[in-house]
Amino acid sequence: MDLQEIIKQSKLLKPKSQQKMVENLFHLIDQIESSVILEGPYRLVLDSNIIMRLESYRQGVISEGLLSILLAFMLIKRLPYRFDMVVRPTVFYEYLRQKNLTSSHEHWRKFKELKYLVEEELDSKLFFDGIETYQGAEHYLKLIKDDSDKISNTLRSYQQKNWQFNFVQRAGCGFAGMLSSDPRFILVPPEFAAEALYSPLGLDYFDERRASRFFVEYIEKNIIECERNDKEFMAKYNSKNEFLFTRILRLAPKGNLVGLADLDIYTTCNINNQFSDQSHSRYAPASAALTIDRNLALALRRSTSHHITSGEIVGGPDNEDDIDAKMDAFQEEYKRMRESEKRHRIAWETTKAFMAELLANEAFKNL
Repeated sequence: MDLQEIIKQSKLLKPKSQQKMVENLFHLIDQIESSVILEGPYRLVLDSNIIMRLESYRQGVISEGLLSILLAFMLIKRLPYRFDMVVRPTVFYEYLRQKNLTSSHEHWRKFKELKYLVEEELDSKLFFDGIETYQGAEHYLKLIKDDSDKISNTLRSYQQKNWQFNFVQRAGCGFAGMLSSDPRFILVPPEFAAEALYSPLGLDYFDERRASRFFVEYIEKNIIECERNDKEFMAKYNSKNEFLFTRILRLAPKGNLVGLADLDIYTTCNINNQFSDQSHSRYAPASAALTIDRNLALALRRSTSHHITSGEIVGGPDNEDDIDAKMDAFQEEYKRMRESEKRHRIAWETTKAFMAELLANEAFKNL
């Protein structure tokens, strides 16, 4: 579908769907622009909702989601950077409707089906993260299924647990907190309490450390919503009311787990983590998320902050060489930050020109 056809189809949408298309497009643009904060090569990690819109298109459905995706890929192809499309094992798991493969024949059929679907509709080569063979797919799908069961059981246990908590604890009790008027006690805000009460799930596929913030936020939400907890204290020491992560990874009303691929994409494509991973010229290919899920898009957007550091510097005549080395390393990191800003500026300018072209073609005239 070319640009004129996309614009034509967008004008056939209902007003609310047109607004949703623009919202989706802005989320996708933000993800694309944010990705070049990192150094390439770039892996464009597709969310399940991208693939679902392509499946629907094959069946004759032209949705606002599809049109925003096609526009985003037009923008990607105008950037002076190479993006390789990648499917993560969790996305393949969701493509299989969370079912196991029964044979190498079935694996090849579903693998080829997904590969051809994406490549033909988006006109780009598709790569896979370790699931291109039956043995690899079987291995990862088992790990994902086991982790899915652990996560489901954990979220159910959270629902049944009594979250009453005393926000005033004795100093040295194992909780982090703030000093109270009585030095024998500390004040423990809900967020600090949640971090201390969290226990690792023993995940095998997902990065336990990076996934932990999802479960910490569940605990924090439960503590805040517990009727028996001190509301006056929480009003003073808690400002959170959105709890995005609990909307991304959740149990559906029927009890099935929703958001496994989103958890994978967030922990893999978090810009903040990856910028640190690439420090001091460490080779770490950049993973850029592409999703039209609003909650995941917002969470990813809030993870784009990044910084550089010199590390700890200890003064004194005996440490002059160490100080010089660390300051030199910091200057190299500063160059990396400037290069990052330059790439981001190029992406922004490309987006600006692309949006001007859309407006010139009256793409959003009905809004």
